[in-house]
Amino acid sequence: MINRNALRTALTAGLGNGFASITGLPDDQYVALAVLAVSSGTYGAAIELGRQRLLGTVLGSVLLLIGYECLHSLPLPVGLAITLGCLRLLGGFLGLKVGYKVGGMIVVMGWLVHEGNLASWIPLRFFWTALGVVLSLLSLRLFWPARGVALCLGRYGALMEQLSITFQALATRLEPQQGPAAAGLEPTRSFRQLRLLLNNARSQRPTARQELGNHPERHPAELLLSSLDATASRLVTMVGGMERTVPSSRDPQLVARLHRAEADLLRAMAAQIQRWGEQLQRPGGRGLPPPPAQPLALPQSWADLNAELNSPTANQASLERLQRIAARLQLCRQAEQAIRDGERSWRAIMARS
Repeated sequence: MINRNALRTALTAGLGNGFASITGLPDDQYVALAVLAVSSGTYGAAIELGRQRLLGTVLGSVLLLIGYECLHSLPLPVGLAITLGCLRLLGGFLGLKVGYKVGGMIVVMGWLVHEGNLASWIPLRFFWTALGVVLSLLSLRLFWPARGVALCLGRYGALMEQLSITFQALATRLEPQQGPAAAGLEPTRSFRQLRLLLNNARSQRPTARQELGNHPERHPAELLLSSLDATASRLVTMVGGMERTVPSSRDPQLVARLHRAEADLLRAMAAQIQRWGEQLQRPGGRGLPPPPAQPLALPQSWADLNAELNSPTANQASLERLQRIAARLQLCRQAEQAIRDGERSWRAIMARS
């Protein structure tokens, strides 16, 4: 019933309330309100929410002062409506998604409740809000750190592990005694699940970028995430192509060596991307996870594939089946190259960081 995020938020709000009570300053309830509004699952998301809340506070305060001084002679509903309309227009122009709501509360509360002491209420409101944002960010760093980069890397790691399982299933299909129905892999469902996992990992990247400073595109973490995304996309596309070219169950011994080489490569790639998944999901410090110690090792049967392709026995197969085999072997080569390119990029990023 209680998770880490809820416990961290409650603890932070309690500490903020305690500090505010000690100071004896009025309007200390805004500390807890800011903590509850800003605290979220990751540090990057909290930064964005805190930025929006502070900008909304500043915008609402400025418009409150201008509107109250210039429009107080108008009927209250008219003056308040004009000020709120200007706030909504400016908030949309500045790209505020939730900050204008905070500004609206400041306009309404200041105009209706604190019209006699705006000069003292506005600075206090901003101070308590800023304190709540700072406390929320500190709590996300100190109490069970929730970093978007680590979460994003973990999602790509989970995708790699699922890809490893899928590659193993594709290799099992090529065993003559098993046939295409081996491993219970449903073509469309498996590919769709991988696409969902890939999109799930991509959805976390904007939050991760918010943790990387003013130029996230230059940060090693963003470079690594981009490389992982490119590799994962190529591997998922390869799975879709493999599932559309299911090997025929007829004449299973005619090109058995070709299928054996393909299966051996799929298992080797499955083992390697399983190591990728373990590295990406391994808990560590703030540094980036290192690549697997050993690069992808090709099985001997795959290295000898050129001789097998020139075998007269293989050439006796039907043209349709040879075309299907050629398409599958091309997809395997593309997947092998994707893993090699990804590992080369990973090592280069770690060498520069």
